[in-house]
Amino acid sequence: MRNRTRSSLISNIEKLLFSFVLSSALVFPVSAIQVEDLYVAEVLVADEGRQQLRAGARAGLLQVLVRVSGDIAVQENTLIRNSLRRPSDFYDQYSYESTDRTLLVAETEQSAKILRLHFEPSAVARLLRQANLPVWGSNRPGVMFWIAISDGNQRRILSEADESEIVVSLVEQAKRRGLPVLFPILDLEDASRITSAEVWGAFLDRIERASDRYEPDALMTARIQQDVGRWSGKWSYRVAGSWQSVESEAVSSGELVRQMVDQLANEIAGRYALGSGKGTLDVTVEGVVSLKDYAALSEYLEQLTPVLNSSIVALQDGVARFELKIEGQSAQLVELIGLDQRLILLNEDSRNHRLLYRWKQI
Repeated sequence: MRNRTRSSLISNIEKLLFSFVLSSALVFPVSAIQVEDLYVAEVLVADEGRQQLRAGARAGLLQVLVRVSGDIAVQENTLIRNSLRRPSDFYDQYSYESTDRTLLVAETEQSAKILRLHFEPSAVARLLRQANLPVWGSNRPGVMFWIAISDGNQRRILSEADESEIVVSLVEQAKRRGLPVLFPILDLEDASRITSAEVWGAFLDRIERASDRYEPDALMTARIQQDVGRWSGKWSYRVAGSWQSVESEAVSSGELVRQMVDQLANEIAGRYALGSGKGTLDVTVEGVVSLKDYAALSEYLEQLTPVLNSSIVALQDGVARFELKIEGQSAQLVELIGLDQRLILLNEDSRNHRLLYRWKQI
């Protein structure tokens, strides 16, 4: 009986293959934002000596572990602390680059170099799993920033082209945590949808509508100002449809931004970074009507970070059923698939580990 079922499945796939040969070439879907260089660290060092290399590699490994795990407190783990003593076990190449920056060494300013290290992804992921820490893949939600600042009597919305230190800090801190950053273009269309006063006043409905054209996965808005040597910010951020608000203060704009980017990154990582647990899911997908659909769907499932292995179980009458071996919780997989919107969730049976989707044609 099992051989007959297998033969039927192969026959169905062969029929799809025959029909597809007469059609156009494969077109694969575009994923959510892919973050580049998750495993590359850059550290300022005073020279190219062995001592500076070792110290820089230790700082670089910690940089990568925070970015990949999504956990800013990763060094509190005993296994991670011990591994930081031998960072050379985890990188496979490094290089130096001159800069115009300086470092204070023994109360003397010295020209600094950038030490760039390329860490081995499999070694880093293995370390995190052994430490029972999450592994956050490169497919990450894009965050749209609407930031209004006060310059004397004027208020303005910041764009990526703005030379403000706040923008520089936002980009740097988001890169440190591996968050894709989006800024408004501030063209005529943006001007017709929202004003600086509305961003300053945190009119969240207006901010959401102005963001529609950019299709972000998460939103953060803030009003930032400097008051007698201190910086203050009123922040609101939306992750998975829910808004949260917080106020903060710091002695510098860079510190103020770092605090909020860390809070946002922790929130997002908590939803998408994968724990070390493993499980099996039954995933049924409707709308698989051609080999083009089947091949694209199979490719899509295989590239999802939580999926360790996918097997086709049945394929008939436009419905494909897969068995997925996954890492982490099924809810995290559902959240991740929701980022791309290539599959439309029809039903989720968590108790029986079953998901029903419809394949979205492109």
